[in-house]
Amino acid sequence: MKLGTKLTILIVAAFTVNAAVTVLFTMPDTNPALSLTVIPIVHVITLLAAVISVRFIITKPLKKLVDSIKSYRSGNKLNRVQRNDEIGELYNSFANLTDQLDAEKAAQNRIIASISHDIKTPLTSVMGYTEFLKNPNLPEARREKYINTIYTKALDIQDTVLGFDDYLSHNLDLNLKREFMTAGELLSFAAESVKTDTVNTNTVISCSTDGCESDQIYADRSRLRRVFTNVVSNSLRHSDKSELEISLTAARRKDEIVIKITDNGCGVKPDQLEKIFEPLYTTDTSRSVAGLGLSICREIIGSHGGTIWAESEYGKYFSVCFTLPVVTSQRKPD
Repeated sequence: MKLGTKLTILIVAAFTVNAAVTVLFTMPDTNPALSLTVIPIVHVITLLAAVISVRFIITKPLKKLVDSIKSYRSGNKLNRVQRNDEIGELYNSFANLTDQLDAEKAAQNRIIASISHDIKTPLTSVMGYTEFLKNPNLPEARREKYINTIYTKALDIQDTVLGFDDYLSHNLDLNLKREFMTAGELLSFAAESVKTDTVNTNTVISCSTDGCESDQIYADRSRLRRVFTNVVSNSLRHSDKSELEISLTAARRKDEIVIKITDNGCGVKPDQLEKIFEPLYTTDTSRSVAGLGLSICREIIGSHGGTIWAESEYGKYFSVCFTLPVVTSQRKPD
């Protein structure tokens, strides 16, 4: 029962009782002395009952909520209540908010830990090889080898920092420069971009549309190119094939285009599919990569009003799939 309904019932009940007693004890055959005694007593009792009821209906639950907020600040988890009124909605909304804050805090801790690991590991090597270079009797060939190793490790650190900066920039600024294009145009553009990025690798790129090549979308071409290149870069990084095959496909599904980027690589285990889009998550146990690319893809596709997910059969293939809304005119969507 809603809070307003409870208070309305309380007020009506108090008014009804007072009115009934007043009418009853002001009738002609009523003892005036008794009326002067009973009516004030009933008024006082109903007033006290109303005050006590308001305390239990409003004041006490609000105090409990305030105490829970203070308790949460001390590190205690906030549990939900079984109330169907506005106080219950407020209480449970705050509980939902604390859950979101806890999840964001956990994600931030994972990001910090991942960055720390991905920087600390190559940094340790840089410091170690720099110490070796202090040896005045170090052979020139070994000195050159150590310098090259230091440079390689420094590049690893740079990639981690630049990747994180890139992730932040996509989250802080997703102003899209949209244009109208067909699904066929997008896939052709993406295929050419991917071929350019894989020119020095043993990779075969194929592209096909399932009768939706003329369907129109309204999207940011450069941002979507980033999605394709991030996914393909991820496939190249984790491939265990001598020849990697990557297919780009598009198909119509109701009011949206479903695009799939599929490789014939090692795939991903089922328990990892839901995690690969998290910031800095990686299936690489050596932590050699930061795992920001797919997270950026999720932000870009979400900003276009689409959804993104992964499909895989471990040891056979891996697909990143996403949707883009179809538009039916050249009028810019709201």
